[in-house]
Amino acid sequence: MSCLYASDYGPPDPAFDPIAYSMERGGGVRNHATEFASARNIGQFEAIERKMARGEAVVWCDQGYGWTRSTPIEVFFVLVLILAVPWLVLRRFGWAGYMRHR
Repeated sequence: MSCLYASDYGPPDPAFDPIAYSMERGGGVRNHATEFASARNIGQFEAIERKMARGEAVVWCDQGYGWTRSTPIEVFFVLVLILAVPWLVLRRFGWAGYMRHR
């Protein structure tokens, strides 16, 4: 069983009402009202719908991919780009010419 990460579906929408949204889409909340009531935006609601359609239990996990937006991770990605891109360019073009003339 895989769990859903709330942060993967965007920030909570204070104006979003999962019960009203379900009624607009044709109902279906009656049997699983507890699960659908936990949705804080349309993305989470639709993720719950997909889980229910496959017959899986809806379990929410803590973090999701929100950790990728933290400062240390962003610095790591920038450093990889700063170091890896020039190395790849030199490897492809710079060293190829040197090796050809040997």
